[in-house]
Amino acid sequence: MHSCLDLIPDHVNRVFIAFSGGLDSSVLLHLLVSESRDFQVIPWHFNHGLLEVAPRMEAFCIEQAKRYGLEIRIDQLDLDSIDSNIEAEARRQRYDLFRQHTDAGDCIVTAHHADDQAETFLLNALRGSGSAGLRGIARQRILGDTLLLRPLLQFSRERLEEYAAHHEIPWFNDPSNQTNRFDRNYLRNQVIPVIKTRWPHFQDALSMASEIQSETQELLDEIAGLDYTILQAPASGGFATLDVAGLLQLSPARRKNLVRYWIAGAGLPSLPQARLQELMNQLHAKPGTMPEIAMPDYAIRLYDRRLFLVREDSTRCATGEFEFELKPEIEIERLGLQFQRQEIFEQLELVDKGQALTLRFRDKGQQNSDRHRLKRLFQKHRVPPWERSAIAQVYLDGKLAGLLL
Repeated sequence: MHSCLDLIPDHVNRVFIAFSGGLDSSVLLHLLVSESRDFQVIPWHFNHGLLEVAPRMEAFCIEQAKRYGLEIRIDQLDLDSIDSNIEAEARRQRYDLFRQHTDAGDCIVTAHHADDQAETFLLNALRGSGSAGLRGIARQRILGDTLLLRPLLQFSRERLEEYAAHHEIPWFNDPSNQTNRFDRNYLRNQVIPVIKTRWPHFQDALSMASEIQSETQELLDEIAGLDYTILQAPASGGFATLDVAGLLQLSPARRKNLVRYWIAGAGLPSLPQARLQELMNQLHAKPGTMPEIAMPDYAIRLYDRRLFLVREDSTRCATGEFEFELKPEIEIERLGLQFQRQEIFEQLELVDKGQALTLRFRDKGQQNSDRHRLKRLFQKHRVPPWERSAIAQVYLDGKLAGLLL
C-alpha cells in the first residue's frame, strides 16, 4: 500500500492529514509516518461538536499524534445553528480552513477509499446528478494554493482493516456511523451490504463508471470553455454575462452545458434540472421583459439580451444627495466612494467651468423631474435595473449632467 503515497510530489514540505481517528485516517497516518521521504506530517483534527463522544475523539487523536511524535492541529467547527445538510456545511468549513492555513509548498491528504467512492456515486445517482456528480471523488484537486490528494481511493475498507490488523493500529469507532439518519450511513449500513451479496466487487465497477464520467465531464468542460470564450459579454457585479442571441445559436444540450459551466465558474451552486429548463424557456422572452430565476444565494436575470448572475448580497442600494460645490476631492465615506473632481469631468467629457457639483442617488419614492432622462441614460449605458440605485447621478449647477459608472 505504500506506493499510494507516490502521489505526493517530491517538492512538498508539509503534509497535512485530515485525521478523524477512524480506521481510514488512522491507516493513512501510519503510512505517512512510515514513509522515508523528508516531509513534515501534521495531523489535522476537526471537532464537529455535535456528538457526546466528540471530546473523546479529540483526545484519542491527540494521543495518537503524541504516539508518533507529531504536533497535531485542532479546529472546532461551528455547526450548532445548522438545521439541514450538516455534512455539506461541515465540509465547506473544513475546506475553508484548508485554504486559509496552507501554503503552496504544502499538501493535504484525506483518507477517502473505494467504499466512499461507491457511496458517493450511488448517492449522486439517486439525487439525479449529471456527469459532474457521477464522476465522484477526485483523486486530486487544487484547493487554493495547495494540492489536495486522496491516495487511498483505490483500496476498499476491507483492505484497510487488514492493514490495520497486521500493524496493530488502533482507531476510534465513531458511533454516529451506525445511525441511519444520514443518507450516506443508510446506504452504507442497509443498501450496500445487500448489493455486495449479489455483486461482491461492485466497488470496482462503480469506480470505473466514475472514471468514465470524469473523462466525459472533461470533454463537456472543454466544449463549454470554447463556447464561453465566444459568448461571454462585459462583466457585471464581478461575473461575466452571457449573450442570449449567441446562446440560442447553440443546440439545447450545448446551451445547458455552457450555463452549468458559467455558474460553476462563478463558484455558485448549480441549478436543479427543472430550474435550468425554466431558464432555457425564458431565453425566448419578449424584448423588454426581465425574467428571473431565483436561487437561495443568487439569481439569474435576463436584461438587454444578456444573462446576468446576481448574488443575493451584491446589489448595493444608496440614497441621498451630497453637495460638493467646488471641492477638488469628493468622498462619501458611508458608501465607500471617493473621487477627484477632475476625474468626474473627464469621465463625463465635460469642461470644468466652476459649476457647483452635486451627487445624487436614485430614490424609488422620490418624484424626479429628470426621471425620463435618467431612464434614457441608464438604457444608453446598458445599466441593469437592479444596479441603478448604486449609480451616482452628477448634477452641475442643479442640472443632470450624467452618471458615474
